[in-house]
Amino acid sequence: MRGHSAEVVAVAVYRSTQTVATSSMDQTTKLFNAVTGQNVATLRGHTGEVVVNQFDRDGTTVLTGSFDKTIKIWDVRTAQCTATLYGHTAELTACHYDFSCRAIASSSLDGTAKLWDVRKTDSCCHTIAGHTDEVLDICFDSVGRRVATASSDCSACIWDVSSGDLISAMIEHTGEVTKVFWEPAGHHLLTASQDHSSIIWDTETGECLQELKGHTDHVFSVLMSYLGDTILTASKDNTCCVWQQFNSKNN
Repeated sequence: MRGHSAEVVAVAVYRSTQTVATSSMDQTTKLFNAVTGQNVATLRGHTGEVVVNQFDRDGTTVLTGSFDKTIKIWDVRTAQCTATLYGHTAELTACHYDFSCRAIASSSLDGTAKLWDVRKTDSCCHTIAGHTDEVLDICFDSVGRRVATASSDCSACIWDVSSGDLISAMIEHTGEVTKVFWEPAGHHLLTASQDHSSIIWDTETGECLQELKGHTDHVFSVLMSYLGDTILTASKDNTCCVWQQFNSKNN
């Protein structure tokens, strides 16, 4: 799939229609046919690098976040922008739909996270300003009741979506927390950090359940399988690690 004029930094796939969305430092997002590789649309409108994208649940819209400090919602069929969300004062680092696709969570280098109602795109519902440094990642739990944030202040936090209030703060890492990922059942949260480790946390108590050590450089990404028995981590040390047989009181 070719067509971008700069680095491609985000990709999403909608399997039912075999559509791929790619976002780039060239300030565009492109839609491709996954089978033929044909570029079927180019989404133009951001004035900064586009660093994140996501399809909604039925594949009719694509969400994009940019270094221009905005979030855009695009109609896949027409390739037109249907809404632009303003409010962040620095570059976006992440933005995601919840499972219902009625809410959006975003994080930014301005040190805040924001929660948005898709049906009311003129302003955000809550601004989360509890971190003391840049917010590098954000994600909803599987039912959309909580969001987790990762920050350069070496912490991860869990917040209540309806109120924006802090539920728990997880402080154990000694470097920037670069990624957060919910275990499917919602009992555990995974974090990746520049301190070369990943940690499995109890989301109710904020307790560190297990630290995954083995990488020799920054850990940038972490994922867990649907069954919760396998974890993948990716690092600046040029390796990925597979971790298995995690056991706890909840899994």
